[in-house]
Amino acid sequence: MKCNHEAETERIKKENVSLKASVDDLHATKAWLLSEGARLLAKNIHKGREMTTVVAAVNNAMSAVGVNSGLHSGYVHALKLKTPYSEVPLLNHNAAEELNTAVACFDSLTFPVVEDLPKLVNAPLFEIKEALTFASSESSEK
Repeated sequence: MKCNHEAETERIKKENVSLKASVDDLHATKAWLLSEGARLLAKNIHKGREMTTVVAAVNNAMSAVGVNSGLHSGYVHALKLKTPYSEVPLLNHNAAEELNTAVACFDSLTFPVVEDLPKLVNAPLFEIKEALTFASSESSEK
């Protein structure tokens, strides 16, 4: 009977070691997902072809509308008043600089919800879900 208890105790100890390793692995996985994983996901979305394609399409469409509007207004104004080119309405001498600034802002865009996730490494799942649900509902209200 004593041998059976020792064997059972040894089996339970081995199982305990295995379970502890699994829990440690799950904790490490959670920590990585909340710190590095989420950040990598956001970066891949931000820099991904899908995002840049859509932003480029919107930008090109806005540019076409702006150029057409500007050309039309400038042409009409110039014909009426014989205005020098530099005084044509809607002519923006800072357009290239403003575009560079906008591109720099886009490239440095961060996602606060992603940046705050590492703080939740030791939080239970319901707190993580709450933080993400709050961020989701907040962004949909804007």
